Amino acid sequence: MRTDLSFLTVVADGPDDYVIGNGETFVNVPGVAAAVIAALDGSRTADEARARVLAEHGVDVDVAEFVTGLEGAGLLSRPSRPPNLWDRIRPGHVAWLFSWPAHAVLALLTVAAVAAAVARPEILPGLSSLVWSDSLTFTVAFAAGSWILVLAHELGHVAAARSLNVRAELSLGTRLQFLVVQTRITGIWGVPRRARYRAYLAGMRVDWFLVCAGACVLYVADLAVVRLVMVICLSQIAWQFLFFMRTDVYYAFANASGNKNLMADAQAYLRAVLAGRARQARRSVRVYAWFLVVGRVLGLGFFALYTVPITVAVVRRSVAELPGWQPVAALGLVAAGWVLYLALLGRRLIASARSRAFRPA
Repeated sequence: MRTDLSFLTVVADGPDDYVIGNGETFVNVPGVAAAVIAALDGSRTADEARARVLAEHGVDVDVAEFVTGLEGAGLLSRPSRPPNLWDRIRPGHVAWLFSWPAHAVLALLTVAAVAAAVARPEILPGLSSLVWSDSLTFTVAFAAGSWILVLAHELGHVAAARSLNVRAELSLGTRLQFLVVQTRITGIWGVPRRARYRAYLAGMRVDWFLVCAGACVLYVADLAVVRLVMVICLSQIAWQFLFFMRTDVYYAFANASGNKNLMADAQAYLRAVLAGRARQARRSVRVYAWFLVVGRVLGLGFFALYTVPITVAVVRRSVAELPGWQPVAALGLVAAGWVLYLALLGRRLIASARSRAFRPA
């Protein structure tokens, strides 16, 4: 029987390192495995593909067993996924956003923003300039603005993924103590390694565009809302560098280092160290493992010493100032944020516990 694996993507990812996938599931294989897939284009049987690979590469591969392995990994069928809103965006609709003219516009806007900041340093946003007379109004505006701009950030990822014809899905998730909007772009492994940076860094590109545009606006008009946008966008960019979590910079760093499972490998290395077992690991994994420990300790400290006290202070002030729309809105935002976070965290922990319970011994 002739086997057709031509629907699988095969991408060179390094010396003798290829990523194969069906759009949803991806695995790493050596070059000879990629040659087997190329031979199984629907015109050959497993034995004929075996003979061809042996003749061309000098390696005798049990092709039938290899195909069985692919079936076990879930790679022999195309994923069945219901269409979503973002599937309607075709690559041609958004590719221009990542063209050289678009890069040139962003570069010119950056130069203009720097020139504006040099000419008028007071346009650079400072926290003191954002403390409005009514702090609860500021709290509500900052929270609402943050979610709007987070959505803009994630839509940058969506546009970048669709420009590469990769499926994108938006959802809520958690990163340690943070409630986040996240864009799932598993299919990005099916595009060349260099092209992945477009999808990983597109969110920060949107943030930077808004920061530079804001600086240019502030040069001609002092608007508090523009300063708020700049502060939020700058904080979003800074947050991405906390790559002891799975942030945009983490994915870009993992892609650059060639460690596709960097966090999982680092966690496995730490577990082995704590258990007193010797474990070989790449130097980048060992270094990242200890960065992971320090970062998470600092993150938990931030949660205990900043997030909780700020939340308590906002709730106390809101209760003291009831009634009124500002305290009601502030209490509603705080409650909604914590309910969503705890619900998502609980669901993730339950799913993790179930997967461990049903894992074969």
